[in-house]
Amino acid sequence: MKKVRADELRGLIIEILKEREVEDSDVIADHFVEAELRGHSSHGVQRLIPLVKGIELGTISKRLRYEIIRQSGNSMWIDAKASIGIVLWTKLVEREFTSDPISIIAVKNASHIGFLGYYTEKLSKRGLVGIMFGNAEPAVVMPGSSRKVLSTTPISISIPPSIVLDMALSATSRGKIIEALRRKEKIPLGLAVDENGNPTEDPERALRGGLLPIGGMKGFFLMLVLESLVSFLTGSALGSDVKGVLNTDSPPNKGEVLIGINPSFFAGYREEIEKLRETLGIEFPGEHGLNVRAKRLVDGIPIDEELWNQLRKLSRK
Repeated sequence: MKKVRADELRGLIIEILKEREVEDSDVIADHFVEAELRGHSSHGVQRLIPLVKGIELGTISKRLRYEIIRQSGNSMWIDAKASIGIVLWTKLVEREFTSDPISIIAVKNASHIGFLGYYTEKLSKRGLVGIMFGNAEPAVVMPGSSRKVLSTTPISISIPPSIVLDMALSATSRGKIIEALRRKEKIPLGLAVDENGNPTEDPERALRGGLLPIGGMKGFFLMLVLESLVSFLTGSALGSDVKGVLNTDSPPNKGEVLIGINPSFFAGYREEIEKLRETLGIEFPGEHGLNVRAKRLVDGIPIDEELWNQLRKLSRK
């Protein structure tokens, strides 16, 4: 395992993207580096590889181009038109959210947007509640089946000033399976099934089969409803029709929904949260990532040699 300084990794990402004339390469680099610093390597720099592939194929736009289909107050429905999702969503969360009690942004057809907590945390730092969820290519099976029908259903919820939940509703993320395959590691039983529906420790067979939802059928139905809501609000594809996220041979047709809540219209009541924190005596969601970040800024970001070599090959210099 190689240790890489955050500024070195950021510089390499910018170099790779600028060689391909990608606009806002610094915004993309900041996101991938932040994912690595927080320990979200499944959504970190390994995602640069399919992004570059999509840019070179023309299935992902080098430049931000999107259409606001409908807008009322701070709420919008947007067609991203195959724009880079990280760039678009970073721009969207910088908008005004405070004049309405609740604002909703629904986006379809953006490329992979990275880890959702990146965006909800930006809202929480402005004193707003953020709720974000989306869909992607199918990766999760219904319990008892081997057919992939849903994505990992990423979701993030932030409460100011510092609670940031960011997780998939599958037993693990697809990115962690890909990491295990690249590193030639086994995965724990209970996370995935093979192509025959049998539990597996083999990441290659897990990718041929599918991931399991958290909580059995209850978790599956929660995922089903959330992904259906994404499609309902954004007009995105759903289930096995979703393309262009990890496999960027096709343009992206997925969706995301962000709900911003201005607590000044409501109670904004923190006392009970702090009492619960004292009772539990544990790190709340988001705090562990900040501790990992502080350590990696000093010690460096761990990246396996194979991934590092793949990144170096993307650079034309």
